[in-house]
Amino acid sequence: MHELPLVFFTVLGQSAAGLYLLAYASRRLGMLSENQLRHANIAAFVIMIIALVIGGLHVGQPLRFFNMLLGVGRSPMSNEALLSGIFVAFGAATLLFTLFIKNKVLSELCNVATVIFGLAFVWSIPQVYNIATVANWFTVFTTLQMWMTLLVAGGALAILFGAQRLGAMAFLIGSIMIFATRAAYVSFLGETGPEISAEQAGFWSFQLVVLAVMLFVYPALLYRGRNSFALLGLCALAVILAELSGRIAFYNLWQITM
Repeated sequence: MHELPLVFFTVLGQSAAGLYLLAYASRRLGMLSENQLRHANIAAFVIMIIALVIGGLHVGQPLRFFNMLLGVGRSPMSNEALLSGIFVAFGAATLLFTLFIKNKVLSELCNVATVIFGLAFVWSIPQVYNIATVANWFTVFTTLQMWMTLLVAGGALAILFGAQRLGAMAFLIGSIMIFATRAAYVSFLGETGPEISAEQAGFWSFQLVVLAVMLFVYPALLYRGRNSFALLGLCALAVILAELSGRIAFYNLWQITM
């Protein structure tokens, strides 16, 4: 629980990237209207700003963020900071050319760039934690869970903002992957840090229970027409809370190899 700012920063950032991706792809496939895409982009931008603000609490002083950029190219943390900044900048530019200086071509280009740098930002996050000195983190499961948050939480948000087909598909794939790999992940941790991993059972259980429930709730809401914004909003919130719980467990696994 000692890294809560980073818990919120990574989960919300990955969720925003997932929403940008799924909403834009849905629009290009004709599954989403321009108005719905606009609302999705606004929501994703707000979520990413919240992620940055909360993540800034970990840095301590805002100006230290610029010090983090000094190692771009050689430091995974500096790369993450740079890509998060570019991601937000293109997200802001997308809204600028959509809502204020209305220019369809520039808005489209900025939206594409936002999606690309959102994915690059998500890619950069596990690079920070795949370090040999922390055996519990030095595994493919670290990278896997970061990308699954993009699919699961991003999918839940996409469903909320109208991209229901791709959002539901992303949520389903991400949830199945989490369930399919959890036993192997726990087995790996049983070898690298059995005591500390056992302490995370409550956080993981909450995550899995919520995802399991949502696997039944979403079909009931979407395929029976009960897809009100309020109900889908509660579902999205539950999924994000589940991913936050799983991420708390991840950060609690920090343990220097002796």
